[in-house]
Amino acid sequence: MKKGLKAACITAGAAAGLGSLYVGTGGLLCYGILSKRICNKHPEELLHIPDNMKRYLKDENFRTADDWYNAINPDDTVLINEKGEKLLSKEILQSAPSHKWLIAVHGYTSRPRAMARQAIWFYKKGYNCLLPCQRAHRNQEEKFTSMGYYERYDVISWINYILSKDPEAEIMLLGISMGSATVMLTTGEKLPENVKGCIADCGYSDCYELFRGSIKREAGLPDFPFLGAANTFSKLFLGWNFKDCSPITAVERSETPTLFIHGTEDPVVPFWMMEALFEKCSAKKEKLVIDGAGHDEACEKAPEKYWEAVESFINSL
Repeated sequence: MKKGLKAACITAGAAAGLGSLYVGTGGLLCYGILSKRICNKHPEELLHIPDNMKRYLKDENFRTADDWYNAINPDDTVLINEKGEKLLSKEILQSAPSHKWLIAVHGYTSRPRAMARQAIWFYKKGYNCLLPCQRAHRNQEEKFTSMGYYERYDVISWINYILSKDPEAEIMLLGISMGSATVMLTTGEKLPENVKGCIADCGYSDCYELFRGSIKREAGLPDFPFLGAANTFSKLFLGWNFKDCSPITAVERSETPTLFIHGTEDPVVPFWMMEALFEKCSAKKEKLVIDGAGHDEACEKAPEKYWEAVESFINSL
């Protein structure tokens, strides 16, 4: 009896040790992907990032937009949501009153300033522009991003903020990459009729599938058992399951007209994800495919085609 109990204790101890190792490994991966330290690995000044400086010097539209944003230098707009969390956004208002509003959401490790290319176009069309700062980015209070899972509720808070100021507001949602996933997830929620449309530029269909590819590409690790370990840690300690961060599920129940945009040579978010999203979307939908464009390059590779598609989509609403 004692020998059996001893063996059971040893087995349980070994299992507990393996379980702790498994969760601990998942924790390291989550810190390496989702933590505030990683989300802020780039300097606050976006032009200190070599790729952005290359864009600034090479692309006139990028340079014009960034100079415009820098000249305005908008202050933070602070919003305390229903849970008492502090949300930050950059707000650029028209000089004359306007009921047109854009909420433009930046991507992973980026900043609101990176949305200047989209914001300047909408601003010239008479839109007020609200550029939220995603969770764990810049000086947001949260220690981890949730890749759009919790951030969708932040977008809803900003929608309500706009409506508190302007009950007649007509709101467009727009996002790039993780910001695209965020606005698509937002459309899966019950939204007021004031939200007229959504533009989803190079967004992923499913966070779990995105990580399945990136964990191999970026870390050189097999998805088994590492992806499962990271997801287990996220479920236990961060409160969300990678599989529930699923824009493709959200667009299936969406009632918000959506324009999907993607480049065929995207190495970060595979092009097939956009095709899957478009197929599943239950709302009015359009798509723009830019041949040869990589991740977040559609606007630069084919600016005339890009903005013609955006304007046509908006006019159809």
